[in-house]
Order: sequence, then structure tokens, then C-alpha cells
Amino acid sequence: MSSNRPAPLRRLSLLTVGAAALAAFAAPAPVRAADYQGPVKLLVGFPPGGATDVVARTLGNKLREVLGQPIIVENKGGAGGMIATQQLKASPADGSTVMLTIDHSHVIVPLTFKAPGYNPATDFTAIAGVAQYFNALAVSSTLGVKTMKEFGAWLKANPGKANFGVPAAGSVPQFASLIVGDALGVKAVPVPYRGGAPLVADLLAGQVPAGIASLTEVIEHHRTGKMQVLAVSGEARAKVAPDVPTFKDLGMKGIDKNPWLAFFGPKDMPIAFVERFSKAVAKVLQDPEVIEKLAKMGNEVTYAPPAELERWVMEATAHWGPVIKASGYELQ
Repeated sequence: MSSNRPAPLRRLSLLTVGAAALAAFAAPAPVRAADYQGPVKLLVGFPPGGATDVVARTLGNKLREVLGQPIIVENKGGAGGMIATQQLKASPADGSTVMLTIDHSHVIVPLTFKAPGYNPATDFTAIAGVAQYFNALAVSSTLGVKTMKEFGAWLKANPGKANFGVPAAGSVPQFASLIVGDALGVKAVPVPYRGGAPLVADLLAGQVPAGIASLTEVIEHHRTGKMQVLAVSGEARAKVAPDVPTFKDLGMKGIDKNPWLAFFGPKDMPIAFVERFSKAVAKVLQDPEVIEKLAKMGNEVTYAPPAELERWVMEATAHWGPVIKASGYELQ
């Protein structure tokens, strides 16, 4: 891909979800005349105060300094980021609107909804990957278990209690809970919540024995002993929780793909804006203050230019497509 052209997201072949191969590519965006210099609306598909919102505001403040443009965060929560993503699609392609989102909106929603209202392959422009983070299996301290082996023994000693809280129906944690259940020899029952916060609250209160959520939401409670994190996603252990093994370490396959955060815009954004904004993101992600703040939240800064972000989307779709299909999940 030439450096003088923005990277519109490549068309993901969802007709054969189980196939790792992905089909044709979106046509390159036509060149637009001027580099946008006005205020930039930064859409966030989740409520204020949540993990994605905190990252958006942290980066927005720094991007304002680097770009010399106002960055205005607008929260448009609902449907796991789908509402905000639909708004992004309908936004003008002049550089006035971008979105910071997790992979759920661009990968999982298209695999779990018949008509999400957008096509991630053709309706958006990849701008910059920001960070990868971890999904974590946490159990209530009321169980008295410290390891996955002990948790498996507890489940077998307590039949009918293999309830796994997940932050949303049709989310990666839901499908991950099924993999964990199979590995431990029990039938897992995902219990969907409306977000990670109420799930964590019930875990702390012992209302649900286990849950899978982002490490960001449970790491402090793990440190204080209020709950126990038994495993995290990823190829390597999280730097903020080196004592916690990965699912891969424990021989559980299929949960090694980490979720991520990234910037997208509407399709056919101005070339100059895409290049300048992506380079600004790269610069901001080198700021020690930003690195430290994101790290404390359980995020590992990983800048990706547009073409690399395309690859993130394709690889995540190829990975989770077969998992979702094998689970028997009924499209919504």
C-alpha cells in the first residue's frame, strides 16, 4: 500500500465464517483536496468513566496538543458500541469525526448480528491501532480457590453452579467461557450483564461465582485479594499481572487472541488527515505519561499504522469466526 493513500478497511469474507481466508479489498479512497484543520469529534461507543472512555480522553488531551485542533469526546453508548459505529458510518468523511473503539464493534458484532447496520469492510477507514488488552477469568473470593485446577475441582463439587458472568451477550467473554467450561469438563452457562461494572459488582458480592471481563476491570480487586484472576488471554502474560498464567499456559486453546483499541473514521476520509492523525497517535503513544496510564489499566501500548490495523481486523475475524460458529450461537 503506497504511503500517499489512506487504508480503507479490507472486505472481510463473512460468507464462510470458518475460513481464515478473507476476500476482496475495498477500492482505494479517492484523493480529497484539503487537510481538515477544524474541531474533531471523537466518538466513544460506551458510557463516560468506562475503560474505553478513559483511554479516549487521555489520548484526546494529548492529540489536541500535537494536532493543534480541538478534540471533543462524544459518548454514544449502547449495543456494545454498535450505535456509535452506525453514527460513524453516517458522519461526513471530511476528518471532522473519528471513533476510538474496541474490536467488538468491528469484529464480533458483524459475526453475531444479521444486520448490524454497517459493513466494517467497506464503511470505514482504518486510522491507527492504539493498544492491546487482556480478557481475564476471575472468580469470587468466596470460592476459596487460587488456581484453575482448584476452580475445576470446585465446579465438579458444585454441579449446576458453572455460571460465568460476561459483560454482554454475544461477546468474546461469552464464547471464551464455553471454551473454559469444555476444558474443565463442565457445561458453562454464560450470564450476560449490561457491561463490566455490574458484572464485577456481582463477583465482589459473590452473586456469581466466576466471570470473564477485561483485565482492566478486575486487576485492582485481584491485587487486594477481593477476587482471584485465574488466567488471561494472550500469547504472553500481562505485564501488570505477571503472576497470572495465560489460558495458553494452562493448555486452553482458542482464547489466545487479545482484544484491542483502535481509531477508525468513515470511508473515504481525506488522505492528508488520515496520515497526519495516525502519525499524531504514534507520537502520543510514545509519551511516558500516556504509556504509564494505559499500562496501569492493563493496556499494552501497540501502535499500528492503517495497513497494520487492517491486519488486526482480518486476523481477529478469522480467529473468532470459527469459534462463534462452533458455539452454535444464533445470530441476532
